[in-house]
Order: sequence, then structure tokens, then C-alpha cells
Amino acid sequence: MIEANQGKAGTPWPPGDWLLDFGSAADLIAYHQERILVSGSTRFQEYEIFDSPVWGRVLVLDGRVQSASADEFIYHEALVHPAMTAHPAPRRVLVMGGGEGATLREVLRHPQVARVVMVDIDEELVKLCKEWLPSFHRGAFDDPRTEMVFADARGWLADQPDASLEVIIIDLPEPVGGGPAVMLFTREMYELVRGKLAPGGVVAVQSGAAGMFGPLMPELNATLKAVFPRVAAYGAFVPSFMEFYGFHLAGGEEATWPPAVAAAARFAHPAFQTLGWLDAELLAALPHLPVYLRRRLAAGRVLSDARPFAPAPGEPAFF
Repeated sequence: MIEANQGKAGTPWPPGDWLLDFGSAADLIAYHQERILVSGSTRFQEYEIFDSPVWGRVLVLDGRVQSASADEFIYHEALVHPAMTAHPAPRRVLVMGGGEGATLREVLRHPQVARVVMVDIDEELVKLCKEWLPSFHRGAFDDPRTEMVFADARGWLADQPDASLEVIIIDLPEPVGGGPAVMLFTREMYELVRGKLAPGGVVAVQSGAAGMFGPLMPELNATLKAVFPRVAAYGAFVPSFMEFYGFHLAGGEEATWPPAVAAAARFAHPAFQTLGWLDAELLAALPHLPVYLRRRLAAGRVLSDARPFAPAPGEPAFF
């Protein structure tokens, strides 16, 4: 009812359809839905794609905004290119999740890539994204270097040869209780990932909110450090999320943050001239974090299959 949504001054809720999403345990973010294009449920998750007058076309999974066409390039460039640039020759790449196809799009900018496998559990959702989000994937699903697999990513990875991949990019929805991604954010999962990386291989992980309150990133930081000798946390402000968002880059003893000279040489290739957020100068600055975040990251617990990520009792699911 409008009365229940009035502020102290009696201002009514604006007219129209709105999506409400938790920003924290005490904050709601409202997105104006100009036109809902498609909505429903697959076997694995609820979905909605709508047009926003500000953010363009927006993908929502299980009630949470995943990507918006106005700024998805920030998230996807931040997730993909530090890991891809950290490896001198990323020929064999795995994308876990990434249903919109935008992560795949960014991987394919790198001319060294010979084969990229995208493994997503939800074939129905990927088909919807291919149809409704063409500006996100830009034909990446049809690139001859792309192999699509519709399966549980953890189970599929377990069947692959050890040391068979140079880069693994984990682009999964947050581990909502009962959702398909909960067991893909645990120590056992990352131990499996490490075994499939070739010497010098690296993994990139989307890690949830890097602001003042999100509980997921500190726990992923602790979990990755329990498995990988080298772990770097970094972030990017994603306007449509209305949040500073977190990522991790991890690898073995030989893994390093991309050197500035190597990054500049990689980004000089014509394929990178249309990047909208990242360049070599910004890349060099990304692992330098504010004090509050360094303190928060030091306080995380290790997630396991027996004790995966979960909100505190009575707490809304926010990340």
C-alpha cells in the first residue's frame, strides 16, 4: 500500500513498477521498471529482464540485479582482464557461469585464446540471454573458439584433466541459500580449481560487495587464501549495483599481479581499443585497497562444503 511506503514527510511512492533489492540489512534499492520484457522461472532460478530509463536493459536473477546494459562493461572488464593479463599466454580458458555472454565476450578479446569453454547449469537462461541481451554477448556464443557446456560446473570441472587450463573465471550469482551456486564458493571447490590450473595458471572470482557491510567478500578472501599461495583482492564501483564491488585474483607461488609493461603491451592490441573502463594505468592501481576494506578482509572465515556461505539467522540475504 502507498501508505506503508510513505516517508516521514508523507511523500508517496513514485508511480510505476519498481524492483526492490537489498543494499544491506537496513537499505533497499529501488529500480524503475519501464517495461518488463520477460520473466519466469527455470529449473534453477527465477529470472526477469526489464528496460530501465536509466540503466537500459537489466537482468535480474532470484530478485537481484545481475547486469545492466549501461554499465555492465565495468563489471565484466574488471572480472576478466586482470586474470587474462596476468597470464602471458592464456590459450585454454574456462568460464564458469556467465549466462549473459559478456564475460565470454571479454575473454575473446585476447588473441592468444585458442579455446574457451563456458559451463553454465541453466541452458534455458542462457538461451533467454542470447535472445534478449544481444548487446551483452555481441555474438560471443557463436565465435568458433567458444564451446558451450550445460552442466553443473563443479561436476564438469572434476572430470577434466589436471593442469589443463591457463585461466578460470568464476562468474556466478551470489550463493543464495538453496540456489545453484552455494557449493561453488567453498574451500573444496577452490581446491578443485587449483588442481585444474596449469603451472602459472590463475583464477578470477566475483566476490560480492566491497563496501562497508557485505559479508561475502571477506569470507571468500579467507577461503581463497586457505587454498592459493597468492591472492589479490580488488574492486570496481558498479553504478547500477550502487556499490563498490569486489573481485579476487588467485594463483600459485609464481602468480603475480599483471606487470604494467605487460598490461600496456596487451592493451595496445586493436581488440582492446573499445574498452570503456580499464587501461594499464587503472589496472596497476586496482589491488591498492582502502584501509576499512583491508581490515574487513582480514576478518573473514573459511567457507567449506560443510559450512557454506549463509546469512546470519534472521538476516536478509545480501552480499
